[in-house]
Amino acid sequence: MHQSEKEWRLDNDQVKSAEKLIRSVEDYTTQVIPITPRPGIHAIAFALKEPLDAIGAETTEVAMDSTWKTNQAGYELYSLVAELNGCAVPIAFIFTTSDGTAEPGTKDLMLQDFIDFIAKRCPNIKFTDSDKETSKINA
Repeated sequence: MHQSEKEWRLDNDQVKSAEKLIRSVEDYTTQVIPITPRPGIHAIAFALKEPLDAIGAETTEVAMDSTWKTNQAGYELYSLVAELNGCAVPIAFIFTTSDGTAEPGTKDLMLQDFIDFIAKRCPNIKFTDSDKETSKINA
């Protein structure tokens, strides 16, 4: 194990390690976003405190982008970026995976928890963009 790896690998299980790492910097760089536990799906969500605190109240436009199979556990990554003077500013992320047993619409509910948290911190959002349709999110 390399020296730098000792700083960020907090557990041999990569998911537990990521959760521990995010929680270790909570209160000063990140804020864990509570996601309601639901059968068949798992999520790790967090916001970046500094940009969210700095621009959350004035944010009027956000975009959500996603990618899949970001690690060996096959997690999808959704990122939420705010617009500030024509530039994209990352404000929150959610990693999610399903074991195939989740009820239809479960991923929508999980993403709604994520979005509800952001909506409280960014109360002036007027426009949203996404690269996925609801049918693709629930696939």
